[in-house]
Amino acid sequence: MRTGNLSTWLLRGTYPRLYVPIVLIIVLVSTVRYHYLVATETDEVRRHAATELRRAGDALLPSLAALPASDRQAQATLLSEGIASFGPGIHSLKWQVDNEPATEARAPRLPATAPDWFAQWVNIAPPSQQFSQALSSGGASGRLTVTLQAAPLVGQVWSTVVVQLRISALNIFTILLLLTLLLRANARMLRRLAEATDAFRQGRLDTRMEVTGTLESRAMAATFNDMAGKVQSLVLSLRETQQQQSEQLHFTRQLIDALPLPVFVRDAKGVTLEVNCAWQRLFHAPAGAGSAQASPPAYPQELSPERSTQIAQAQDNEIRVPPANHQPPRDMAYYEAPFTTTRGTLAGTIGTLVDVTERKRAQEALRAEKERAEVTLASIGDGVITTDPSGCIETINEAAQLMTGFTADQALGRQLDDVFRLYEELASRNASSAAERDTVPGALQPVTHEVLIHRSGERYAIEYTASAIRQGDGTAAGCVLVFRDVTETRNLRHQISWHARHDPLTGLYNRAALAERLTHAIFVARQKGLLLAVCMLDLDHFQTVNDAHGNRVGDRLLKETARRLGAFITPQDAVARMGGDEFVLLLGELPDVPAIEARVDVLMQQLAAPYAIDDRVLHTTVSVGVAVFPQDDANPDTLLRHADQAMCQAKGFGRNQMHVFDVQLDHAVQTQHTRQTRVAQALHAGELVLHYQPKVNLRTGEILGLEALLRWQHPDQGLLGPQHVLPLIEDAELEVEVGEWVLRQALAQMRQWTDAGMLWEVSVNISAPHFHRANFVERLKDILHTCPEVSPTRLELEILESAALQDMQYMRHMMQSCQALGVRFALDDFGTGFSSLSYLKRLPAETIKIDQSFVRGILEDGDDLTLVSAIVALAAAFHRHVVAEGVETAEQCAKLLALGCERAQGFGIARPMPAHEVLTWAREHAARHAARAVQEAARRPAST
Repeated sequence: MRTGNLSTWLLRGTYPRLYVPIVLIIVLVSTVRYHYLVATETDEVRRHAATELRRAGDALLPSLAALPASDRQAQATLLSEGIASFGPGIHSLKWQVDNEPATEARAPRLPATAPDWFAQWVNIAPPSQQFSQALSSGGASGRLTVTLQAAPLVGQVWSTVVVQLRISALNIFTILLLLTLLLRANARMLRRLAEATDAFRQGRLDTRMEVTGTLESRAMAATFNDMAGKVQSLVLSLRETQQQQSEQLHFTRQLIDALPLPVFVRDAKGVTLEVNCAWQRLFHAPAGAGSAQASPPAYPQELSPERSTQIAQAQDNEIRVPPANHQPPRDMAYYEAPFTTTRGTLAGTIGTLVDVTERKRAQEALRAEKERAEVTLASIGDGVITTDPSGCIETINEAAQLMTGFTADQALGRQLDDVFRLYEELASRNASSAAERDTVPGALQPVTHEVLIHRSGERYAIEYTASAIRQGDGTAAGCVLVFRDVTETRNLRHQISWHARHDPLTGLYNRAALAERLTHAIFVARQKGLLLAVCMLDLDHFQTVNDAHGNRVGDRLLKETARRLGAFITPQDAVARMGGDEFVLLLGELPDVPAIEARVDVLMQQLAAPYAIDDRVLHTTVSVGVAVFPQDDANPDTLLRHADQAMCQAKGFGRNQMHVFDVQLDHAVQTQHTRQTRVAQALHAGELVLHYQPKVNLRTGEILGLEALLRWQHPDQGLLGPQHVLPLIEDAELEVEVGEWVLRQALAQMRQWTDAGMLWEVSVNISAPHFHRANFVERLKDILHTCPEVSPTRLELEILESAALQDMQYMRHMMQSCQALGVRFALDDFGTGFSSLSYLKRLPAETIKIDQSFVRGILEDGDDLTLVSAIVALAAAFHRHVVAEGVETAEQCAKLLALGCERAQGFGIARPMPAHEVLTWAREHAARHAARAVQEAARRPAST
């Protein structure tokens, strides 16, 4: 019984198994320890005994040696006193002189304090030591023998061992106590684990161990609780899954029974396992039909396992179900699908029947309806095309085939855009947009007008409607297009519309159309922040042409003028005939007034070109009045009226003129003083700038100099020309201030070019009031002194010919005074005044500048050519330089060279430019001229 309990105790865990080895280790360690402890203590006792022996011998030996050898009584007394003085540890003292009888004193034996077994184990013999010393008399020697008792020594060792035994016993007890407590805690932990495991095994899944006790107990409890929680969750999930599967199986059975379609389940061997209620009602089969071998088949003969698969896979998977309960036979579509086990092996098939009797009847009715619709569509005169949702044509009637050029066989199945081709828009896009708008099935869509392109390339004007074909649920199933040929109707409509908006003689807009375009142009100008020019044009001396050549020639002249106007305008412009010889031109989206003036100037040149009508060549010009919006922020009628007023002023100035309507003067908004003040502010604010236009030698390409031209960099209106500045300066002082500012700026710029190595001359225009001031020469001298690096000979002052004629004697004196300073002179706009030989002789100007109005006409106008030739010859006769202004084309340059005029300036050479662009232009000009010279040199040998 005890052996069994011990085995059970030892098998409880690791800690009980370690108990016996621990005890054995303690015993072994203790044995070794005490063995060495007894040996050590024994050696210590023996050393102590030796010390006591030496102490007793050293104390008694001198006294005994001093006694006479014969005095035994004294010797005995001394030995007895020695035993008494050294304590009970002395066992005996023996004194012997040579061979004399020994004298001995013994102490009584002390009782043993240690057990006999210990005394026998220690085996300490009584310590003894002999001491010798020569006597003082007779030369004899004496020997003292000291013997100690062994019992005190053994007792001393035993007392030490007892103390150590007590300490060891306490340690061993403590160790065993702690080990026992640990074993009890381990046993308690195992017991709790066993109880929890039994409870969990019995089905109490919420069993958990209390997390208390030692660290091991807590860790084991936490591990058990975690494992128990996972197992509980897994078991509950498994139970829930089983419940769901059971409910799902029950639901599936109910669902199959609730299906209106007949369904049956058959295993892999062809045995019917289950049929639903619909199948039972259809074939009057029991629910378990097929499960018993003796029961009849639960399906028609056509659905036997040998034939059902073939029927399901056939394209016509329909069967005729025999009648039941005197009902007519039903057409049924048969479908089947295999089902497998969880391992993927075939388990059987599931079959179902779908009643298609009504569908077949509907198809038959639809087929008949389609045939009637096709007959109807073929009998109407409009073209009809229907498409599917992807835009492929499904039907096309005969009228549509005629208008598209595609037969039915060619069109069916093709994309709509390939057959119904429109000129500017894809038919499919219009059809799609129509389908998106067609939210109400059957609603009429707006008629769309387009141009249909026949397969042969012929075009038809058509009107058509596109509507979506929708199913019962509202989804689009395609589109239907209905269209007809409206070419004749459209042409008639266009003619009526065109005559309502256009002048019948010239084809230009009439007054009504002009009003619309003008209103729109004003809106565009206001939105874009640009200018709109309303130009009123009137042919000069048109009535004379009518009177001289007749109305037919006059009409031809009006048509040719309209043609030139039509060729001149851009998409942003518009032109209209107001009646008679008056035209209105709208110039839109222009940045500033100079741009307007430049375009009108080009137009006037084009209209001034000769007109070849029949065998006649007619010359005529136009007078133009311009109203600028939004500078003239008026309504359309007022703008036309202002343009007409400006045109009348242009005629009053001598015809062949352009006049811009002055809004400020018309409304008296600003006084002349206010405008002069604004120019003065611009001068002081640095808004006035100089641009420079080069003058070159046409033959050599050399840059002779530049003309300084005044510009106003207006903060609101942009860059303005001198025509916007000089007319505003009527104050003499302001005119002088501006003139001197121009001189200083030109000289400062000449100094910069001089530093760059460019010794160009610069000409500056001087107004007559400024030149006639009494201190002009002194002020010019002072200004020249501000730039001593610039030679005065490189400064040229340009004086208008008309200003020089006012006071010939004074002008001659002033020019000579300035020439004394080194300054040179040029007569500007020569030929526009009263030119004469005496006048040219008396004025000491070095250069004559031909007015640009004559230069522009040297290629077409014989009078201009004659006048330019005369001026060149006159300048050569008086040894003057001559410069042609306004050169714009290479042909004009070639003509001037042929006439002997080598110096020129104009847009054809270079436009006026800021000073910082001049050097770049000069390098490019030199490169171009060098390249041209190389080309001419290369051509010259070939020509010879």
